[in-house]
Amino acid sequence: MYRWIRFSGTGAELAWRVKNGGKPVPLKTVKTLPDGSELVMLHESDGMRARRRKDAGGPRAERLPDALARLVTFTVTATARSGRAKTTRMRVLTTLLDHAAFPAAEIAVLYAERWQIEIAFLHLKKTVRGPRRPLRGQSPDLARQEAWALLLIHNITAAAAARAAGSAGIDPGLIPFTAVLGLVRSHVAAGAPCRHCGHRSDSPLASLNAAILALPRHRQGRQRTSGRTAAERRTRRTEEVTYTIEVTKSNLPEWDASPKT
Repeated sequence: MYRWIRFSGTGAELAWRVKNGGKPVPLKTVKTLPDGSELVMLHESDGMRARRRKDAGGPRAERLPDALARLVTFTVTATARSGRAKTTRMRVLTTLLDHAAFPAAEIAVLYAERWQIEIAFLHLKKTVRGPRRPLRGQSPDLARQEAWALLLIHNITAAAAARAAGSAGIDPGLIPFTAVLGLVRSHVAAGAPCRHCGHRSDSPLASLNAAILALPRHRQGRQRTSGRTAAERRTRRTEEVTYTIEVTKSNLPEWDASPKT
């Protein structure tokens, strides 16, 4: 709750997944909205304040102010081609209070986009750096320098793919990152001057955009599922899957706005 108040206070709009239990974030329903989402009140209990005082070393810390937020509770049912189905219940807490401008169904779908950051981490750690390849720096400063270099390479590659996709009016997600990285490396190498005569070829980067657009693209709308643990991956194959999202009501208690005595 402290982080929620702190980050939302900067003016940022938040959409955070919270656990289904009531302990991580103390929520109570103020009003159920027409789209199935709920306006909720965050209220710090005496026990939470005592724990925060102990963790922060501030025995006189004041109680956090009550905060109004919006809760979107939904289920995601994943049905594999083999017929196996699994339903997961999720809750997303957001500062976007206007249900007409930001419908609950769109917020539920938006949550899936957080997987993009996981894909970026995968590209950074395995595609750019290389699998099982440690950083070469033997000191914190050198390791930090190398990490920044890897981030720079990743951003250059992603920007090149996004620029090419924008010029063609397609989704950047359809362009394979690994293939673009190979093209960037080859074009940069081709643009290096000859070490003997100093001659440089004529702007090899000018053809990079066309080369990216000529790559085979990912299948649009493709959805797959596979085992999450090593044991599951040994026995389960990756399957095509369809997802069904349904906004539901939570089982939170009602917020009592009457003054406490």
